[in-house]
Amino acid sequence: MLIFDTLTITVCGVLLLIAVATPFCNVLFRRPELDSESPSLNGNSGGDKQMPGFSIIIPVHNNAMEIEKNLSAFLEQKYSGKFEVIVVDESSSDETEDVLKRLKSQYSNLYTTFIPDTSHYLSRRKLSITIGVKAAKYQWMILTSADCRPLSDNWLATMASHCDNAELILGETRYDEYASDYERLDYTKSWFRQLKKAQDSTAYAYCGRNLAVRRDVFMKHNGFLQNLKFLRGEYDFLVNEYATPINTSTATEPDSRIIREAPTKKGWMNEKLFFIMTSRHLQRTPSYRLPVVIDTVFLHATLLLLIAAIVISALLQLYVITAAAGLSLIFNYIIKMWIASKAMKAIDENIAAWKIPFFEYSEVWRNAFLNIKFIRSNKEDFIRR
Repeated sequence: MLIFDTLTITVCGVLLLIAVATPFCNVLFRRPELDSESPSLNGNSGGDKQMPGFSIIIPVHNNAMEIEKNLSAFLEQKYSGKFEVIVVDESSSDETEDVLKRLKSQYSNLYTTFIPDTSHYLSRRKLSITIGVKAAKYQWMILTSADCRPLSDNWLATMASHCDNAELILGETRYDEYASDYERLDYTKSWFRQLKKAQDSTAYAYCGRNLAVRRDVFMKHNGFLQNLKFLRGEYDFLVNEYATPINTSTATEPDSRIIREAPTKKGWMNEKLFFIMTSRHLQRTPSYRLPVVIDTVFLHATLLLLIAAIVISALLQLYVITAAAGLSLIFNYIIKMWIASKAMKAIDENIAAWKIPFFEYSEVWRNAFLNIKFIRSNKEDFIRR
């Protein structure tokens, strides 16, 4: 039955308005400020500016293959200032020691140290970072991992361009092309949320592997003293404790990017579970989580409302409302694709825009599964014993 009374027109208008408005409640639309070009690297091309020294700290544990593949990209940076790479071996049992010996004979700026296998009752990863910090020659340090490599040989110079008036620098990290589309989207959305928080107020956490911090700030805060018992969360705890509204810079230029190898399914899940544990002990969690919850509610409420409107109006033979609800659902999806396409283009990511709305719908169920798995887990698995 085709009825065009005032109520029908109002209902159709409301459905269309909701469908058009709610896609903008999305971090892909409220994305942070991004730099599409690298700054002029005058200090790297013979200018008068004094470039800061850097100590790049890389903890490793049975990472012989990753070291062989990635370490040279750090050691061969085109940087006019002084820098060193410090690899801290967490008592590896593979060929890590042999690979490092060979690389040390090739690179004079590579240094190695280790932590003993007998270290207990604290996080070995945080201990290895602390040992690397104490061994560092230079004021600025960059914390990264063995499964990462800089995208550009101007990476260090680009990170250095953010050192003025900063104590923390959050550099971008991106999964390589072997990660699934969902993993890359999930990583991107986490990075966007954390970057936006750092730009708008005070940084909350950091999901990347490209974090620069001043050595004196690390020592002033006594390193990881407050959270040494937690096995992981080293980047998140450090940023959450050290960041202030004015001491944090964000490096989003393409040349500042670190490429991280795709995780295994188990590795990806463990990282998620560790973050659930970590987030329970971070400051400012409610203010960080609130926009995520609002976005999720609008996403699913809109979908359920439009589907319900289609079904109920069809059963009542109110076909004008059925058609309006169907068109609203299509418009909603098209707008979501447009927002996703713009966001992926802004960061040179090649995830197909048509997939992203479906990934976003599945995110709440994936997170529910992870939270159930965390609730059922032994919490002592997240603490050093």
